[in-house]
Amino acid sequence: MLLPRPKSEAIRRAVELGFASWLTITILSQHPNTAFDRLRTADKVGLLIPNWRFFAPTPAQHDYHLLYRTLDTDGEQSAWQSASQINKRKWAHAVWFPGRRQEKAIFDVCGELGRLIVRKDVKVADSAAYRLLRDFVIRHLDESDPRRVSLTGFQFLVVLYSGHDDSEDPQYSFISPFIRLSEPDPTDHAGDADHTGAADQLEHAA
Repeated sequence: MLLPRPKSEAIRRAVELGFASWLTITILSQHPNTAFDRLRTADKVGLLIPNWRFFAPTPAQHDYHLLYRTLDTDGEQSAWQSASQINKRKWAHAVWFPGRRQEKAIFDVCGELGRLIVRKDVKVADSAAYRLLRDFVIRHLDESDPRRVSLTGFQFLVVLYSGHDDSEDPQYSFISPFIRLSEPDPTDHAGDADHTGAADQLEHAA
């Protein structure tokens, strides 16, 4: 005669079965065939079944780098300088990496700009992607360049490169015309807010 299982044993088995089912569904839903996406219909909030197919089937193999050079009141151009920074990865970034949001936003906006360049029906300089990158560089100049008061304009460059693979040369994806800079006015907080707001959109676009 079989004795009834203790209630705690039944609960343990139910939990094990639940986790086993969740793991099975999670693994199956990573399959490239979109037919397996129907398994996600049970996840009404979209949080219970993770999607690890972000990089599939063709993972990103390049990064974008945003550069700029300036023009001063004497008509001299600076060398190309970095406006965006690709941070060296650390183990701690697996837990906390707020700077990744800006990197991802730069990647997405530069990618969008690259798609617009090949379109004949779009004026790139009027696009949101162009304005975001332009204002991001302006804010960088306002906050970080000690020569800002003597600058009259700048130009930005989007470079596509393969990161740590030195065997592949960088590709110049887009170069802007020279953009005129207004003389900074310490009392003009409205202008600062415009550029800061647009640049903040870029940082939080990811």
